[in-house]
Amino acid sequence: MQCDRLAHSLALALLVLLAGCGALAGGEPTVDETVSPAPVPTDAPEFSPGIARDDVAAEVVAGTHERRLSETNYTFVSKQRVVGSNGTMWVTNRTRAIANDRGAYSGRIDRRVNEFPLGRFAAPIEYWGNESVYASRRILSERTSFYGWSRSDETEEFTSLPLIERTLSATRLSVVERPDGVTLVGSSLRDPAALPSPPYLENPRNVSLTVVLSERGVISRWRLTYDATLDDRTVRVRRDARLTDIGSTTVRRPDWVDAARAEMLARGEADPEE
Repeated sequence: MQCDRLAHSLALALLVLLAGCGALAGGEPTVDETVSPAPVPTDAPEFSPGIARDDVAAEVVAGTHERRLSETNYTFVSKQRVVGSNGTMWVTNRTRAIANDRGAYSGRIDRRVNEFPLGRFAAPIEYWGNESVYASRRILSERTSFYGWSRSDETEEFTSLPLIERTLSATRLSVVERPDGVTLVGSSLRDPAALPSPPYLENPRNVSLTVVLSERGVISRWRLTYDATLDDRTVRVRRDARLTDIGSTTVRRPDWVDAARAEMLARGEADPEE
């Protein structure tokens, strides 16, 4: 009897040992084993500044974008169209090249008006500037050009980039993750009055906004479309903007700048020391 009990105990011990080896070899855990997941860090930022899964701080997003761009060269291109029942009514194209490494910039803004209450917009403008001088010319049909010259940068309105903060603030946004950054999307307005709109347009609605950001928080491109009312008619507005040649943009002093300075000197509107 004693030998039988000893044999039974040895057999039981062998079974327990074999069960343990099976678990070590990758078998299913026993009911007494527990598997704890690895801790997930909660203090690491998920996206670039101003963006969380459930909230977008427009001012922070725009500030981060501009701060990143101040560290490099780039070209900004945008196109805005107003389309009515008879087709395209108005097109505005903007291009601006920024060379932060040399403190210089240049660009052009032009419009094509087919049908609009204003009737006629200003002629195309080309401009160039650096840290001390700003020069511009209007390209008129009745004469070659008109020149301007000053020491102040008068080109803030020539680019749509300063409008992005107002656009973001006016729109209810959600976040879509991408491998190399995030996309902000919006399909409704939280503050219609804050949305930047062309003149004479009222009651913006049916908005669709897509903003693509890099991992560093640079807005590489964005598209805004919406309906609006113009003289009791519904029109569709579309604005597309993008950055190109990031880090490789160069700005050359145009030949016409010297002519602009000479004309302003002749008028007594420029400093000979400039």
